[in-house]
Amino acid sequence: MKTTTKYQRDIKRFINSLPDHEAIDKRHVMEYKEQLIQSHYKTSSVNNFITILNSFLKWCDLSEWRVREIKTQQKSSLLNVVSESDVERLLRYAKKLNKEEIYLIIKIVSTTGIRISELDAFTVENIQGFYFTTYKKGKEREIILTQELARELRRYVKEKQITSGRIFTISYSTLWRHLKIVAGAAKVSLVKVHPHSFRHLFAKRFMDQYNNVLDLADILGHSSLETTRIYTRSTLDEKRRKLENMKGRRHRD
Repeated sequence: MKTTTKYQRDIKRFINSLPDHEAIDKRHVMEYKEQLIQSHYKTSSVNNFITILNSFLKWCDLSEWRVREIKTQQKSSLLNVVSESDVERLLRYAKKLNKEEIYLIIKIVSTTGIRISELDAFTVENIQGFYFTTYKKGKEREIILTQELARELRRYVKEKQITSGRIFTISYSTLWRHLKIVAGAAKVSLVKVHPHSFRHLFAKRFMDQYNNVLDLADILGHSSLETTRIYTRSTLDEKRRKLENMKGRRHRD
């Protein structure tokens, strides 16, 4: 429903940009694209507008009026990703604040690399072993639990008297709200504390230790290695530290 509403809103924006008493041609589409660029939208947002507009033009049998998206340079660094020390602080403060559910979710994502939507697959039945299968968007993949994580999950369901089915029923908005509370107490930057950030950290740790992008792709559930390579990049802070170390070695030499 939200997608349809956005589609309608974006097309109406384009139609409102057209002159009232003038024959319409591709020049007007190009002018609209330029308006979007000059409106200081992010490139990704502009390209999203263009994608919707091109679909509309195709539907109108005006494919020859379609315009190209803006080319973007692929970033070579990760931004706003939690560090090892950030996660340790978040876990410690989640326990201090008695937010056991948040503690476990942080630990699950940073230990297994799952997408937050895959929390649904964490059931009492599935955590009895160390491997279980999840299905999302027609894809099947294995989720692997470490002994420590499996032990903590089993203890949690026993304490909470969860005898079957899903372990976590928390909504994304509630999870985000509690993450912000924990991050504030732990003094970890809020821009870095989002569920996907922990997945990035997991991927970086795996590559640092094993440097095996094929295994990482399997674990993350990627069908394309290009997607996996995004997660293997270092952060800007890590790149800066490397440059500082280079400077230090140069002075010693």
